[in-house]
Amino acid sequence: MEMPTTPESPQPEGDDTVAWSATQDTMSLPAPGEEQRTTLVSKTSTHRDDVVIPDYTLLKRIGSGAYGEVWLARSVTGALRAVKIVWREDFELTKTFHREFLGIQHFEPVSRGHPCLVHILHVGWNELRGFYYCVMELADDCEVGPRIEDTAAYVPRTLGTDMKRHGRLDMHFCKEAGIFLADALHYMHTHGLTHRDIKPSNIIFVGNVCKLADIGLVAGFGERSFVGTEGFVPPEGPGTPQADIYSLGKVLYEMSSGKDRMEFPEVPSDIGDEEWPVWKELNRVICKACAPDLKERYATCEQFANDLRKVGEPRPASLIVRAARFARAALILLCASSFVGAALAAWKRGNDPVHWTYSSPVPRRPVVKPLQPETPLPGKPWQSRYAQWFSFKQDRHVADLPVDYQAFNRFLEATRRGIECDIIMMKVPGKILSVVLVPPDDATAYCNWMTAMERQGGRLTIDQEYAWQPFRVPRPPGSPPPRNDKWTAFTCEIVRVHYGRLTITSTPPGAEVIQDERMLGRTPLDLPKMRTGTYQIELQHPGYTTEVAKGKLAEGQSISINLRLKASGAVVFGKPWQNSIGMKFVALGQTMIALHETRRADFAAFATTTKLAPLAGRVLDADPAFPVTHVSRADAAAFCKWLTDTERAKGLLDPGQEYRLPGDDEWSMAAYLPREIGGSPAERHLGIQGIYPWGFTWPPLPKPGNLHDKTAATNDNPGISDYDDGFASLAPVSSLRADARGVFDLSGNVWEWVAEPYGGADAATKDHGVVRGGSYITKDRTELLASFRRALPADARHPDVGFRILLSEDGKPARVDE
Repeated sequence: MEMPTTPESPQPEGDDTVAWSATQDTMSLPAPGEEQRTTLVSKTSTHRDDVVIPDYTLLKRIGSGAYGEVWLARSVTGALRAVKIVWREDFELTKTFHREFLGIQHFEPVSRGHPCLVHILHVGWNELRGFYYCVMELADDCEVGPRIEDTAAYVPRTLGTDMKRHGRLDMHFCKEAGIFLADALHYMHTHGLTHRDIKPSNIIFVGNVCKLADIGLVAGFGERSFVGTEGFVPPEGPGTPQADIYSLGKVLYEMSSGKDRMEFPEVPSDIGDEEWPVWKELNRVICKACAPDLKERYATCEQFANDLRKVGEPRPASLIVRAARFARAALILLCASSFVGAALAAWKRGNDPVHWTYSSPVPRRPVVKPLQPETPLPGKPWQSRYAQWFSFKQDRHVADLPVDYQAFNRFLEATRRGIECDIIMMKVPGKILSVVLVPPDDATAYCNWMTAMERQGGRLTIDQEYAWQPFRVPRPPGSPPPRNDKWTAFTCEIVRVHYGRLTITSTPPGAEVIQDERMLGRTPLDLPKMRTGTYQIELQHPGYTTEVAKGKLAEGQSISINLRLKASGAVVFGKPWQNSIGMKFVALGQTMIALHETRRADFAAFATTTKLAPLAGRVLDADPAFPVTHVSRADAAAFCKWLTDTERAKGLLDPGQEYRLPGDDEWSMAAYLPREIGGSPAERHLGIQGIYPWGFTWPPLPKPGNLHDKTAATNDNPGISDYDDGFASLAPVSSLRADARGVFDLSGNVWEWVAEPYGGADAATKDHGVVRGGSYITKDRTELLASFRRALPADARHPDVGFRILLSEDGKPARVDE
C-alpha cells in the first residue's frame, strides 16, 4: 500500500544515498539528475545519554533493541510518558531508516483510533543528531500498576511480566484480552497496516488495559522484510493480516496453557475440572488461528474475534425449543412491525463507517459460579482430581489402590524431580497396575505435592492432607530381587492435620522467621495454623546474631515466643558500617565502598598476619594514617582476600560477602560518572569530558584532594595555579574535603588500582593494570578528569599508587544492570 507523504517527511528513494543536512529542519534529497552522494551522519562529541527531547526530561532507559531505545520521561506538566528514540546510525541503509519513519507517520493517527493500540501522542525529528522520536503512553508498573510513584524502581508491565509472575493466566481474562487484541488488529488491517511482531513482551498494560505496542515494526501490506520472533512467525513469514492472526494465536496459547509457544499444541496438565470446558473451546479457536495451512486459518481478525466471543457461551437449544422460541419471537415482531423500519434505519446509521466510533470497557472477568469440588466427608467415598477412589475406613480415607507409575510420573513431570525406582506389575479387577517402588522421601514428596494440588483445586481443606503407608506387592515368580530393600510401594491416605498456635515477636522487629529453610514471614508474626509436634524456629536479622527457639506444640495449644536479638557488628548492606580494623564504608549502589584509601596501618595488620616479606620503599611502621603505597594490583587483591577470610571467621561477613578491588565501572560510579560506552577501560578512557570527581570547576574548588599545588611547587615544576591544599607530599587519609556521601580522596593523594586490565587494541598496554584518580604529584587537568585511566604494569609498585576497597554481596556489581 502506498504511504501518504508530507513536505516534512523524508521519503525512501533508491539506495542508501540520501545526505544529512545539519542546517535545515528537514532531510535533504538529491535533486533530479544530481549525482548521488555517500551518506553523511552528523556526529557530536557526546553519546546517546545526553539526548534532549523538547519539553521532556528523560529519567531512565527502560528498553532497547535493534529498532530503537525507549526512555521513561516526564513532561513539563509532570506527566510520565514513554519516549522511543530511533537512531539513523543503527541502520545499515538510510532507506530502511526512512521506511521505519514512514511507518510511524502512517500509524500515528491510526494509533489513537482504537483503545487497545498504544497511543502515539507526538512524533519529532532531530536532523542534527540523526534520530526521530515518538512520545507514547507509558505502560503501568509491573508491581504497583498505573499509579507510578517511584520512577527509579519502575519496570513496565507487559503480558510477558504477568506470565512470568503468575504462570498460566485466567481463562476468562485470556478470552476477553484475545477479543480486544484481535479487534485492535482488525482495526489496523482495515487501515492497511500489519504489526509483524506480536509477542507477550510487545503487549503492554496502560490503565490495566492491554494494548499492542512496539509499533516500530508496523508496516503496510506487502512489506516482506523478515522481522518477528521465532515461534510467533507463521511458516509463510510475516507481513500479512493472516500472519498477525497466527502470532496472536500463539500468544493466546502461551497465556492459556502456561507453556512455551514451541510446545504448541501440547495440552497443559494442570487444567482444573471447572476450567476444562472453557479451555477446550478456547483451544479450538487458537488451533484454527495457528493453522500452518492458510486455507484452514481465519481469513480476518474480525472472524477470529467473533469466535473468541462465543467461547464459554451456552450451546444452541434443541430444534423443538428453538421452534417454540421462534414462534414467540415472530408474534412479538408482528405486533411491533410499525417500529421495524425505524430500527433498521437506526442500525444502518450506527454501522455507517462515516459515523463509526469504537468504545471498549476494561476487560473484566464475568461472575461465574464454578462447580465446587467435593472434599472428603466422613463415611462417604471420595474421588481425587485424578479420578482415584478413596474409601472411608475408621477415621480416614484410604486409597483403594497403590500409587502406579502413571500417577507418580505426573508428579515427576510437574516437579522436574529425578529419582530411581522399581516397577512391579500387579493384577487388579479389570486391568494390570504398574506399581512403583520408591525411597520413603520420594513417597513423602509425592504426598506433599498432591496435598498442594488438591488444596489448590478446592478438594482438600487446610485441615486435610495426604499421607502414605507402605503397601506390600507380591513379586511374580521368577522376577529379580529388589534393587534396594528400603524402597517400597505405597498407598495414600487423607488424614486430619493437627494444629496449634505460635506467636513470634523480636526486639528489634522485622526479623525473618525461618523453619526448615523456609521463610514463614517477619516478626511480629502470628501463626494460627502451626502443625503440632516439635518445632525449631530461627530468627535472622541483618547485623544481629541468629537466635533459635525450640519446643513442642500440642493440638489447640498457643505459645508466645519473644526473643531479644544481639547485635553482631556484621555488615548491613545499605547502612554505614565500620569493619574490624576500623575501615568505614558507605553504600555505593548494590555494594559498599571504603570512605578512604587503604592505610599503612590496615596493610600492616595483613603483612604481620601473613608474614609478608618487607619491601624496599614500602613504609608500614610510621605514619599509620598515610595511604599505603608501593603495592601491586596482586598485593591489593591479596589484602582483600585476607580481610574477607578474617571477617568471615569472626561472623562479620556471610559466605556470599567479600572484599575486593572496585571494577572500572564501579570506580566511575563512585566518581559520579554515568555508564560509559566501551567494553574495556581503554575504550572508555576519556569518553566523557568536563566531569571531575569533585564536580565541573577548574581549578578545583573547594579543596577536594591532595594534588600538586603551590605547597609542592618548585621553579622547575610549578603546581596547579591558584590551588593550595597544604600538603607538599603524602597526606593522612581523610585530611581534606569529603563529598556528600563522606567519601575522601577520589582525587589525589595516591592513584587507586581497579580490578580490570586496561584492554584495547594496543598490545603494549592491553594486559596492563589500571589506576584512577591522580595523586599528590598530579597537576595535569586531563589526568584529573573522572574518566581518565592510567595504564600501568599490573605488577608495578610506585610511591604514589595505592588502592581503595569495595565490599560486595553475592557477586553483585555496584551499578544495577539495565
